[in-house]
Amino acid sequence: MIESSIEELFDAINNSNEYKEYLSITKELNNNKEVMNLIDDIKKLEKEATKLEYNGDSKYKDIDKEIEEKTNILNNNSSYKDYLSKLKRFNNTLLASSSLLEDYIDSKVSI
Repeated sequence: MIESSIEELFDAINNSNEYKEYLSITKELNNNKEVMNLIDDIKKLEKEATKLEYNGDSKYKDIDKEIEEKTNILNNNSSYKDYLSKLKRFNNTLLASSSLLEDYIDSKVSI
């Protein structure tokens, strides 16, 4: 009985508009070379800056500025903005589902 209820919950999540929209924008974003290149560049620069800072090399400050510039470009990209919006909506769906599950468990387990 519990397993079937949990399966129903997962099915509801998988069939939700929020999840379908999130999957769609994720596929679209993965095919957007500009966005993916920016994300890759930012990740590489963050690793480099972290290593430099760890080693006491102040050149990390210049890299941090470059990261900030690339992040601003990324955050102003309409596809990326759409992705963040849909990600937030899907996360809210997951949070609501988690809360329902937690409430159910709390109602069944009294300590």
